[in-house]
Amino acid sequence: MGQLEEFKVGKSTITKLSFNDHEHSPDSVFKSWLKSNLIFIEENQALGVIGLRPPQLGGIFAALGYEKSDEKNAATIVMPTGTGKTETILSIVVAGKFKKTLVIVPSDALREQTKTKFVELGLLRELGLVTNDILNPVVSTIKHGITNTEELSKILNANVLIASAASLSKFSKEFFDKLTSECTHLIVDEAHHVTASTWARIKSQFRDKSVFQFTATPFRSDGSRVEGKIIFNYPLKRAQEEGYFKPIIFHPVREFVEEKSDEAIAKQAILLLREDLENGLDHIVMARASSMKRAKDIFSIYSKETDLKPVLIDSKTKKKAEVLKAIRNREHKIIVCVNMLGEGFDLPQLKISAIHDPHKSINVMLQFTGRFTRTTKNVGDAKFIANIANPNVNESLEELYKEDSDWNTVISSISSRKIKNEKEYQAFREEFSEPSKLLDLGLTPSISTTIYKMKFAKWKPERFSEFGNKQFQIVDSVINDEQDTLIFSVKSYLPVGWTSSKELFDESWDLYIAFYDKDTDLLFIHSSSKDGLVKRLMQLIAEDAIQIKGEYIFRALAHLKRLKLQNVGLNKNKKGLRYSMHTGTEINDQIPDIEANRATKSNIFGKGYENGQLVSIGCSYKGKIWAMDSDSLDQWVAWCKGVGTKILDDTINTNDVMKTAMQTEELEEFPNVQVLAVEWPIEILRKNESKIIVKTTKWQESLINCDLIFSDEQNLDLKELKFCLRTQYGLSKISMRIKSRGEVVFHSEDSLEIKIGEQLYSIAEFFEENPPTLFLRDTSIIDGGFRYYPNDNYAYKYDINNTEDWDWQGVDISVESQTESKLKHSIQYSTINKVMNDYDFIFDDDGAGEIADIVAIKNIDDNKLIIDLFHCKYCSKKDGVAKPGARIDDVYQVVGQAEKSVKWFADKERLILRLMERERDRLSQGKASRIDKGKFEDLINLAKIARYADFQLGIAIVQPAISKKKISDDQLTVIGATAAYIDEISGVKLRVIINQ
Repeated sequence: MGQLEEFKVGKSTITKLSFNDHEHSPDSVFKSWLKSNLIFIEENQALGVIGLRPPQLGGIFAALGYEKSDEKNAATIVMPTGTGKTETILSIVVAGKFKKTLVIVPSDALREQTKTKFVELGLLRELGLVTNDILNPVVSTIKHGITNTEELSKILNANVLIASAASLSKFSKEFFDKLTSECTHLIVDEAHHVTASTWARIKSQFRDKSVFQFTATPFRSDGSRVEGKIIFNYPLKRAQEEGYFKPIIFHPVREFVEEKSDEAIAKQAILLLREDLENGLDHIVMARASSMKRAKDIFSIYSKETDLKPVLIDSKTKKKAEVLKAIRNREHKIIVCVNMLGEGFDLPQLKISAIHDPHKSINVMLQFTGRFTRTTKNVGDAKFIANIANPNVNESLEELYKEDSDWNTVISSISSRKIKNEKEYQAFREEFSEPSKLLDLGLTPSISTTIYKMKFAKWKPERFSEFGNKQFQIVDSVINDEQDTLIFSVKSYLPVGWTSSKELFDESWDLYIAFYDKDTDLLFIHSSSKDGLVKRLMQLIAEDAIQIKGEYIFRALAHLKRLKLQNVGLNKNKKGLRYSMHTGTEINDQIPDIEANRATKSNIFGKGYENGQLVSIGCSYKGKIWAMDSDSLDQWVAWCKGVGTKILDDTINTNDVMKTAMQTEELEEFPNVQVLAVEWPIEILRKNESKIIVKTTKWQESLINCDLIFSDEQNLDLKELKFCLRTQYGLSKISMRIKSRGEVVFHSEDSLEIKIGEQLYSIAEFFEENPPTLFLRDTSIIDGGFRYYPNDNYAYKYDINNTEDWDWQGVDISVESQTESKLKHSIQYSTINKVMNDYDFIFDDDGAGEIADIVAIKNIDDNKLIIDLFHCKYCSKKDGVAKPGARIDDVYQVVGQAEKSVKWFADKERLILRLMERERDRLSQGKASRIDKGKFEDLINLAKIARYADFQLGIAIVQPAISKKKISDDQLTVIGATAAYIDEISGVKLRVIINQ
């Protein structure tokens, strides 16, 4: 073995290996590569043959083949962590006989590690893959910018130059151009780290040279593209199957009190570590924190385990190199750090990950897990610990933090899905042979389009260049080789609204996309601008094209299963009712009939399932179609094709999608109709209620534990209605008064405030902008100063034969709630006992913020969930006696609760997640569990099943105050109207349980 020699050049280094005092120049090294060939020996563990692993051979052959082809685009090689990426890079450089290679790495640590492997040719010599005739390369490591030509010449006197992107960014343009012009090849390691701007600068210098990128995750967290064609992908699933990626065992912790979460995670991690050490496994725990402050707090927990020598390491750690060396020498068995120790720090003994703060990005999470799955002697499988009771993770990571999550399957599935999407985009990208900055920006336009028939028009995309003018400047553009897709960006200079001066302008950027589907003869145009210039563009590129508007547009809603219409705008032909917007859930085609042309569809937005996927779709009669989503360019084109097929389908009857519409009136006074229930505005219900606070000067409460109820104290004045906010602290009165036609004002006696994020509003101020919804006896709805009412007359009686009369013997029907004490004589306790055997899971949700008093769920083979909501009501006493009868007041509140609860059927998974949140809140206060049958883990499983299962839904009112023998027509009429309302908006049949 020779001797390593290093020469300082400014702040950079040249490293070479000398043999017997003979120095080799870069030219002599390159000539040795030209005269000899790498020996390809494939590893065969069964026969004891050591050599290159299958993923390494695959990557090498793919790269060498690509090098010999006429392709000049950057090539991406996808290899999971632990499959031998660095040796693959070495092999490509030597076997490909690259004269002068620039290698870009993301960190100083990885730069030094890569340098060492290049200088010694790492495992290539150990495995006998290179002969003695093949000389080791001369390597320069670039640590800083170059200050003069002499330094640059010395740095270039090497076969391999290794630099971080940060160090290259410090080069002046002159020296950067000289450096890159001398290099024949570019290799980017951990390519997902290279930002779009940095990459664009480097890539522009290698446009006609070979570029190879290596990464385990060919996608970035910021949405921009890891530009380059994937020429080889070794799937993570295969790496797992072939033993290069050690299995992961997930150890979930269930701690509902957030303040105790870190203790619970640390306790489990320490327990696992001690067990592994006792079993002779050389394992280390890494505790992951999201910030330096969090790391210090977490370290204080682990520091008690003195025999395991915990260490805290962050960006401010003194003598960091010595600490890292001690970690490598396994002097510390517990490491607490922020994120990870950096790219290039590979320690196979890291086997236990205590995730105190979950990652926000699936990309980072995939990289992170790869550090714990490396294989070596004397180590076992990777173990991950996280608190699943209250995981603060985004949607893309939710799958990992489920009770029974198999991390091996989930991680490989996510990786495969992301790489598949990347390949699909690359296939789309290859349709554009001309280079374009636009296509490398990771464009994710909002999903929307206007559509035109091209029957009388000619497609002339090149005429888009006439689109610009003094205010609109086209900056970048590209048309694909098929000449059917046009993309361009526009920079606009618009006068600001707060001055008449012509010297000040707002600068804005907009994206335009035009796609001509030649198969259907339809043109689709998307614009991010709201200035209405789409028509102008159409007249340039497809003059005489006919825009599709009106009823045809609503065909886009067809074929969506379980369609939930969330917003319905109607144009009215009735005097004074020009336009109305109806917002709700599970209304589908149940809104009352659009009859006699008194209302026409204006705009509709809904959600449903198409081809097994949840999708959203919005339509405007003016011709726009959209989804509440954004995606890549290729996915936008695919979406347009799907929409276009529906638009041309004459078999679709749009009235099958929505057959009914609500009538509307502007209120001058409140109707003299009983109010059954009051509900929070839809704007609130769409947010995370657990993070919204309602407060006074004396108390504060999470919205999830607050309820709005109609007050029995009403004035005769039809200009004012009163309702209350109910919390554990009591009732707070709120009044709603009509100030003028269609305008209402609110007043709170307790000076109630509501905090949403960092914004604090008075409850009166908030309600005036976002009014609560009032449900009335005749099934009409009041929203602010408007009343929405149906055409149909709902004054029909509920069929008495459909009621269920239970025997309430031994029950005090004046006691509604079982409370935490489980009062056996209560209505709720009796109801739970009666239905106990019919369900797998029963939840006591009684209290402010409830879904229902009782939520009962039955799981049928993980394919179907039966979810029934039971609303209980007590019988009031007269002269100290609770006696069943025919009082109309005994009906109002319980049917109002039933009407309010329908909204939960819009998102069944959210319903179950709500129960989980309620249970966490109850337990965090040290109170008894809400679960009467089943366990918390069942809820976690049910939430997962709810994403894919079929449903059978039910709502029941339980009111023993109603006597079947004495039930009145008024009672039956109110129940009948409620039953009809619930049936229409959800398809659910109301179950009525009363007394004998």
